[in-house]
Amino acid sequence: MEEIIKYLENLGFRVYESKVFLTLFEGHMLSGSDVAKKADIPRSSAYDILKQFVKKGICNEIETSSVVKYELIDPEIVKDKLEKDINDSFKFRMTNLKSSFDKLQPIFQSRELEGQKVDVELLKGFNKHRFAKQLELLKASSDELLIMTKLEAHISAEADKNTVEFIKNGGKVRSLYEVGSKFKINKDGEWKELSTDEMLDMLISFTDNGEDIRLIDKVNQNMAIYDRKTVYLSLVDPTISRYNRSDVIIKNENYANTMAEYFELQWTNALTPEEFKNRREK
Repeated sequence: MEEIIKYLENLGFRVYESKVFLTLFEGHMLSGSDVAKKADIPRSSAYDILKQFVKKGICNEIETSSVVKYELIDPEIVKDKLEKDINDSFKFRMTNLKSSFDKLQPIFQSRELEGQKVDVELLKGFNKHRFAKQLELLKASSDELLIMTKLEAHISAEADKNTVEFIKNGGKVRSLYEVGSKFKINKDGEWKELSTDEMLDMLISFTDNGEDIRLIDKVNQNMAIYDRKTVYLSLVDPTISRYNRSDVIIKNENYANTMAEYFELQWTNALTPEEFKNRREK
């Protein structure tokens, strides 16, 4: 019985409510005093809970010639009602969560006064919001995104959508991918290794959306350059696990332009996916 009561509490029932609920399951046509006695709770509490259960459609209130009695509704119907209540409550809370943070976000952004802005941010160790930070930087950009990627790429519907939107709005995206090592993508939270042909087909599909892509044998450093103003560095160190590495965001035009010059140098020595594919087939 104690175990069942714990389960009911996890569903949102209070202790007394759990005891009344369990008593109704065990009994048939019980008076309020019977319920209080079997549940071992005060009679006034039992009557209050029974009235709530009647309103919620959990039990029926039956008037007899001598006393009012209570009987549980079909358990399958009760389960469906509780399931609906849980789903409705979840949707309501999620809607409130989104609405609240939509209103809070401008407050957070406005607190960053000009004199308080920092030019370097450090993301240390595993941080599930790293990808969100990259999307935030992309949304704040308008002209150009330069990407250099080693070994791994993070593919998601949201990234594709925002990149396509960026290009549609006049932004240019140029990406350098390493092909000298195994290539992996992260899709739906799982890492999958791609063959070279699979990788080439995927990258060629990116060009259909307007992304300009080149392939090189070696990328020493993962980075993204936004509008030649901000650089996102994901530090590469094979001796440190991916989840323990550091990312650095540098908001400095001089540094961004220096990295862009390095990017341009690598770009001139790179091949298009089609050129790389033709080279492999010879």
